[in-house]
Amino acid sequence: MQFETAKLTPQENYKLLIGGILPRPIAWVSSISPEGDVNLAPFSFFTVASANPPVVCFNPMYNQDGQAKDTLKNIREQGEFVINTVSASHLEVMNKSCHNLPREQDEFDYAGIEKAQSSFVKPPRVADAVVSFECKLKQIVDLGDDALSGHLILGDVLAVHVADDAVFDGKINSDKLDAIARMSGLDYSLTRDRIQLARS
Repeated sequence: MQFETAKLTPQENYKLLIGGILPRPIAWVSSISPEGDVNLAPFSFFTVASANPPVVCFNPMYNQDGQAKDTLKNIREQGEFVINTVSASHLEVMNKSCHNLPREQDEFDYAGIEKAQSSFVKPPRVADAVVSFECKLKQIVDLGDDALSGHLILGDVLAVHVADDAVFDGKINSDKLDAIARMSGLDYSLTRDRIQLARS
C-alpha cells in the first residue's frame, strides 16, 4: 500500500511517520524563560548529530493550533538547554511532565522531580537522570509555519553528566541507563533485550 504524502492531512502523515520510525529515544529537555520560569518536557524526535564537534539535536513541533511549545520559545530566547535521558524508572514522572501547563508553571515541581544545578548553562538538570547533556544553541532549522511543522534544534554539547555507577572506562553502561523509547500511540518500549554482532 502506498501513501502519497501530498494527498494526506498533517495528522495522517504524522501517524505514518511515528508508526514507521521506531523505537525513538526520548530527550527530556529542560529550558528556562527570560523571566526565570523553568520548563521540562519530553521529545521523541531526538538523536546525535555530530561527534566532532559534539552536537545533539531534537525537533519540537508546533502543536495542533500552529503554536510553538514553551521549550522552543525558551531556547529561541535564551539559547541554552539540557537534554536528560529517560530511564524506565522515570516513565510515570516523565509522562506527567508532558501535561499542558501554563508557561510559568514549573514541571519539575508539578511532577515532583528533583533539580540539579548545571555547570555551564542556566537550565537545571534532572538530578537522578543517568545522563544529562548541557547544551548551547547552535542552530534552529525551521521546517514550516503550520500545525505539526518541525523546528530542528541543534545544540553544542558543553558537558556530559553521567551517574558515577553508570560509567566505566569512558563508556556508559546500557543496563544502568535502562532507557525507554517511544513507540506509536500510547506505547513505550524497554531496551533490555539486545543482540551482539561482531563487525568484520
